[in-house]
Amino acid sequence: MDEKQDGPVLKELLKYIKIESKSGILSCLVRLKNDSKCYKQFAKDGGLGILVNLLHYHNTQIVNITLSILANVCLNSDAREKVKGSKIASRVVSIIKHIKLGNNIHCRACRLIGNLSESDYHAKSLCEVGAIQALVDLLQLDTYVQTYLMGVRAIRNIWSIYEGSREEILESGVIFRITSLLILAKEKLETNKTDKKYMELIETCLKAMCAFLSTLDPRVGKQLRGGKNIQGYKSIIQCCDMHNKVAIRCLYNLCHITECRPILGNFGAIESFIVLIKDRLELSKETLVTLCLFCVEAINRAKVRMGSGLELMLSLLKDIKNEKYHAILLHALAQFVHDEPSITIMLKNGLLDVLVTRLKKMAIEAHEKTNVSRKRKSDTPPNNQTQLKYIATNLGRFSSDYYRDDWSPGSATSVSSSPPSTPPLPFYDSIENDENTEDNYSPVCSDTEMMDNEDEPQEEVESLKSWKSVTIEVEESQNVEKERKLWECPYTWEFGNLWALLLLSHLSLSNDPIDGLADPTTIGPLLAYIRHGKNIRASRILNRIIRNGAYLVPLLKQGFVFEVQTLCGSEHYTRQLCAVAETGGAIGELTSILLRGKEAHKLIIAVSIPFIIKSRDILKSLLNNHGGLQLIFHILSDQQHVLYENAIWSICRLASTLEIQPEIIEKCQITETASTDFPRVYDNHPKPATVTFELDDGTTVDACRQTLCQKSDVFSAMLEGNFSESGKKRVKLRNTSKEGLNTLLLAANGATFENRTIESLLDAVLLADKFLMADISDILTQSSISKLNYKNFSRAWNWARMNSCHELKSCCVKRFLTAQMTNPERVQAFQDFSTTGSFHEFLDEVKKIINNVLCQR
Repeated sequence: MDEKQDGPVLKELLKYIKIESKSGILSCLVRLKNDSKCYKQFAKDGGLGILVNLLHYHNTQIVNITLSILANVCLNSDAREKVKGSKIASRVVSIIKHIKLGNNIHCRACRLIGNLSESDYHAKSLCEVGAIQALVDLLQLDTYVQTYLMGVRAIRNIWSIYEGSREEILESGVIFRITSLLILAKEKLETNKTDKKYMELIETCLKAMCAFLSTLDPRVGKQLRGGKNIQGYKSIIQCCDMHNKVAIRCLYNLCHITECRPILGNFGAIESFIVLIKDRLELSKETLVTLCLFCVEAINRAKVRMGSGLELMLSLLKDIKNEKYHAILLHALAQFVHDEPSITIMLKNGLLDVLVTRLKKMAIEAHEKTNVSRKRKSDTPPNNQTQLKYIATNLGRFSSDYYRDDWSPGSATSVSSSPPSTPPLPFYDSIENDENTEDNYSPVCSDTEMMDNEDEPQEEVESLKSWKSVTIEVEESQNVEKERKLWECPYTWEFGNLWALLLLSHLSLSNDPIDGLADPTTIGPLLAYIRHGKNIRASRILNRIIRNGAYLVPLLKQGFVFEVQTLCGSEHYTRQLCAVAETGGAIGELTSILLRGKEAHKLIIAVSIPFIIKSRDILKSLLNNHGGLQLIFHILSDQQHVLYENAIWSICRLASTLEIQPEIIEKCQITETASTDFPRVYDNHPKPATVTFELDDGTTVDACRQTLCQKSDVFSAMLEGNFSESGKKRVKLRNTSKEGLNTLLLAANGATFENRTIESLLDAVLLADKFLMADISDILTQSSISKLNYKNFSRAWNWARMNSCHELKSCCVKRFLTAQMTNPERVQAFQDFSTTGSFHEFLDEVKKIINNVLCQR
C-alpha cells in the first residue's frame, strides 16, 4: 500500500482500467477524491480526460465517484478549461437520461452540470446535447431533495450564463415546476419548521426565480404564479414576510413586470412590504422600490392608501437620512396626483412641508449653479466658452394613462380618483452603489415638456421604458450590460425635483384653498427657485396661486407684490394679480382691511394697492375715499418704517398708473428783469476787448466784450451804449452767481458745458433770460431739463423753490414720480428730498399732484 501511495496515480489507474479491475479503479478514485496533492499531480499529468472517459463505465459505483471528483474540480475555471473539447457534456446528460433513480448519482450529475455551466462554452455544449430537457424530465420526477437542489441550480446557471438557452427553458415549463417545488418546500416547512433541507430548497428556488426574472419576460411571471390559485405568488410573499432577502429580491424583480403587480397586490404584497419597511431598522432598496412600483396602478394605489403607505412614504421623505431615496418616493407620490382622497391624506401628513423643504434645496442649488456658470463665463475666453448641450429624448408612451397637471382633480367620492392604469415606474438602481450594482434605473425626461405655453400648461410626467438585468452569483450578460449603460442616467436628484414640482403643481390647481400654500414659508422658496432656476413649471405654479382669489389677501399681507417685482417677467405676474384684485369680492376685502383691519395690515395693503389696481375709480375709492393714500404718505414721512422703501416704490407706481406726465418747460420763469436805469454817459474813449465782471461776493469773471455784445442787446447797451459801464474794464453785476455766469459764458462762446452742475445750468438759464439771450436760454433750458436724474431731482426742486420757478418745481416732482429708475435709485432720490428742510412741502406737492389726477372725472 505504501508503494501504491507513492506511485503515480495516473499510471496505476490506466493499468486497472486496462485489466478492468473495478476494485483497483475505485481505490485510485478514492485516493484522488480524498488527497488534493495526489489529485493535483494527477491533473498535471493530464488525467482529467481519463475521468471523463470513466463517465460511461458500466459500473454505477465508479460513475458515481467519478462524477463527485469532476463536480468538485469543475468548480475551478482551470479545470473547466482542461475538459473543453471532451465528451463530458454528452456523457453527463446520458447519465441523467439512462441511469435509473434510486441513488445519489443524479444529484452529482446535476451538480457537475451546474458547475460546468459557469463557463459559457460548457453551458452552450450542454444545451446542444439536450441537458435542459434532461433536467426538466428529472425535476418532474419524485426524487430526493438534494437532487432537486442541484437540478434547479443547474437550470439557473445555464439560464444566467448562456442566453441562447432561455427560450428553450421558457417553453419547457421548468419554471412552473420550480415554482411547484417552492410551494412544496413551503408546505413541508410549515409541518416541520426545523427541516434544513426544505429551507435550502426554498432558497435555491428563489435564487433561480431571481435569475429568470432578469429579462422581465411576462412569460416568466406567468409561470411563477404556480397554478390556478396563484400559490406561487403567495409562497413568495410568505417568504418575504419571513424577511427572506432572496424572496424580497425576487418580488422586487417580479414587480417590474407590469402584468404581475395587480395580482401581487391582491395577495397582500403591498401590506407585507409596508410592514417590512416599518419593521426593518435599515431601509432596503428592494422593499422601498417595490412599494413605489405598486403605486403605478390605480387598484394598487387604493391598497397603498388604505394600508397607510402614504403616511409611511411621507415619514421617509421627512428623514434626511433617506435622502438618496427621496426621488423614488416623490415619483411614487406623484402617481396619486389625481386621487383626491390620497392628496387629502398626504396634506394632513405634511406633504406641503416636504415639498417646501425640497424647494428650498432646489433654490440653493440653482443659485449655486448660476454663480458657477457666471464665474466660468467670466473666466473663459469668448471664443472658447463651452456650450451646454441638453439631449432631449422623446420616447413613445407605455400607456395612455399619463397624467397632466392641468387636468381637473378627480371626484373624492370614488374609491380611487386615479385613472385606471398608469405607466410603470422605471428602475431606481442608480441611486445606490451596493451589492446589487448590476441593477439599473434609467429615467429619461424630455426638456421640451417644460416649454409649453404659459397660459395653457401641458406638463406630462412620463414613466419611461427601462431595462433590467439581475444575475445571481454570475456576471451580467454583455447585451444587458450594454442596455444598462445605454439607459443609465445619473441625474436622479433632478428627476426628484421634477416630481416635487409636479405635486406642487397639482396642489396649485385646487380651487379650494390649501392651508400653507400661500404662506411665506412656501412662497419664499418658490420665488427664490423661480429667480435662480428660471423654471417654467415653477412659474406656472406661481401663476395658479396668484389666480386663485382665496390667496390674494394672504399674498398681499406678506408683501408679495414687492417681491414679485424683482422677478424676470414681473409684469406678467402683476397682470394676474390685477385681474384678481379688481373683482368685486377682492375689492370688498381690501376695503374692509383699510377700514377695520389691523394697523400693520392696513399699511401693507395700502402700499400694495397701486401695484394691483389699474382702474381709476377703484383707486379713488380705496386710496381717496377709504384713506389708503393717507396711509402711504404716513409711511413716506417716517424714514424708519419697515415699509418705507416700498411706499416710495408704491407712490411712483401710482403716478405711472395715473399717467402723470411732466410739463414741457420751454423757459424758466424770470424773477428779475434787467435793470435799464443805467446813467447815460456820452464819451468816445477806446473800449477794452475784455470786460471783468465783479460779483456780489467780490469774485470776478472775465469775458469777451465783443461776444457778449453780439449775443445780448442788454450787454450791448450796457457795454457799448451810453451807460456808465460803457467802456469800463471792470463792471459790477448784482444777484449773479459765479458758476451761473461761467456757464452762460461757455454757452455763449459755443463751448462744452454738459459737465456743469444742475444749479449752474439753472442759474445760467435765469441769466440768459435776464440779459435777453433767447437762443442761449433755449439751449440752456433744454440741457438743464435733460440733465435731471435721480441724483439731482431734489437739488433742482430746491433751486426752483428758492427761485420761485413753480413750473420747474412741479416738473421735478413729476419727473421723480415717473422717471425710469431702479428701486435703489428711486429710494436714493426720495431720501435726497427728505434731507432738505422743505421735505413736508415736497410731500404736500406730491400729494397734490396725485390727488388732482386721482379725483379727475
